[in-house]
Amino acid sequence: MKVSFLLIAGALILSACSTTKQNVSNEHLDLIGNKYAVLDYWLASKKVAPKYPQQAKTQKISGCVEFSLIIDSDGKAINPTIIKAFPEGVFDVQATRAIKKWKWKPTEANSNRQPVATTIQHDFVVRNSSNGKDAFKNCKI
Repeated sequence: MKVSFLLIAGALILSACSTTKQNVSNEHLDLIGNKYAVLDYWLASKKVAPKYPQQAKTQKISGCVEFSLIIDSDGKAINPTIIKAFPEGVFDVQATRAIKKWKWKPTEANSNRQPVATTIQHDFVVRNSSNGKDAFKNCKI
């Protein structure tokens, strides 16, 4: 009697486990090849503009920093990694500080809050730039 009761209870527990909702995968979709595809999943709800470094402003230097990053299920930038910086080392710190403060909200189509990998570029442009032609060429501003 006790054995059959345990078998029935065990079967009920196992069947209950098999009918529970599966968690959404924390794996991200790789949308790096198509920057605009991210708009099907996430919309920026808070964009923080990077500060223009004073030395770059004084020297009238323009440029950009492009990141690869993951927008996680909470709408935060995870692991922002610089994939291109022009000129190298000039805008990196300020661009990184800004991108870490961005927030995204899921679109209606992304109700399961699917994380995605994407790229974002911060452009730094000053009038009468001393390196304007190179900046426009390297950054595609």
